[in-house]
Amino acid sequence: MGFDRLEALEELIGVRYPAIEVSNVRGAGLERIGELLFTGLEVVRVYTKVPGHPPDRDRPYTLFRGATVHDVGRLVHREIAESVTFARVWGSARFEGQPVGTDHVVEEGDVVELHT
Repeated sequence: MGFDRLEALEELIGVRYPAIEVSNVRGAGLERIGELLFTGLEVVRVYTKVPGHPPDRDRPYTLFRGATVHDVGRLVHREIAESVTFARVWGSARFEGQPVGTDHVVEEGDVVELHT
């Protein structure tokens, strides 16, 4: 489907949705689908780390935008969430490794180190 046909489809249905042109035959545009979904669903990926160790960037936790450090703790383990007193955050914090409270809102790509 060419761009002109994509515009015609949007006009026909009368609703503007985020749209990208892809081809499963040529493989064109397929790499953009994931980011479109993450953005549209307002999902953020957050990585965790153990104190003194590098972050685990192979297995992100996925949360909805607006989630907090407490929500990250709940994903790691329910009991941990209740005992977290603070966290250190790399990424959206003002400075790297900044101590934050459990109500701190995490952002896409943040690295969170939970402290109990």
